[in-house]
Amino acid sequence: MIILGIVGSPAGGKSTAAEYLAGLGADWINADLIARDCLSDPQVIDALVSRFGNEIISQPENANVQSEFDAKTQLDRSKIANLVFGDSSDKRDNLRYLESIVHPPTRQRILGRIENAAEQGALVALLDVPLLFESQWDFACDEIWCVHTSTEIRLQRIRIRGWDRQELERRERCQMAIETKCRLSNHVMWNDSTLDALHENLHRQWLKLAKMNLSLEKRRPEELFSGLNKHCLSD
Repeated sequence: MIILGIVGSPAGGKSTAAEYLAGLGADWINADLIARDCLSDPQVIDALVSRFGNEIISQPENANVQSEFDAKTQLDRSKIANLVFGDSSDKRDNLRYLESIVHPPTRQRILGRIENAAEQGALVALLDVPLLFESQWDFACDEIWCVHTSTEIRLQRIRIRGWDRQELERRERCQMAIETKCRLSNHVMWNDSTLDALHENLHRQWLKLAKMNLSLEKRRPEELFSGLNKHCLSD
């Protein structure tokens, strides 16, 4: 089985590319969705509320005491983002705390997904971890593809997400420069044209992947990732 990492810049089309590859048969392992699921774990909620307070609960009236935290309790991710993303030392400390709570269970679930993909005979496990290089998940990958789009086009796309230029720049500052991602990747998929053009490029590289004689048969995921401590939450 091939482990394919996919990276890109915010609003660059990485998720669009991943969705297409999943349609071709890749087992899409979306770290962002896995991390969101971990944020619903009562133990995670308890740890985060102890640090940030009940204001991060979407419905504070349902969480007056810690014993009431359960699978139905939801965290307000936008409020958490405001507490952890920024240049101040307090926000950096908050981010480190958040990572220390959420990353371990997310990491274990990702490893489990990779193992399951191998057991099910998947051709490709698509590892979609937003900070793949920064968090050293690149060492797990046989290939890495980068989806790149010009700033002008990304500024057009962010309006759909409700972002402004400042939000895009904030998210970019939290990531490795896109130029570095392109340099470290095996292939760069330009996404400045049509959706069909992106799909054609992806399909061409997919056919090359299908010819690669790579296997995880002799590599145990828990051994391969034993030195990894973290991965990121969202892009």
